[in-house]
Amino acid sequence: MVAALLATVAAGALYAGTRAEAGQPYGSYTVAPGDTLWSVAVKHYPPSEDPRVAVEAVRQVNGLEGYRIRPGERLEIPHVET
Repeated sequence: MVAALLATVAAGALYAGTRAEAGQPYGSYTVAPGDTLWSVAVKHYPPSEDPRVAVEAVRQVNGLEGYRIRPGERLEIPHVET
């Protein structure tokens, strides 16, 4: 279980780092009431993208230590190539 979590975190960090290094643009999103990192990831990424990796990429780019987001908070959303 811990190994799976660490692998997901590492994949998210690698994914976010690759996008930043490649100069990919970022979008932004203002958190709405009821949003979660998972719902934001599902809303902004294609169905082929693993939501766990997308959540970790959003966390990494925004420097989030936990998984809690608040309404009105502005998040940078790394773009993915489809």
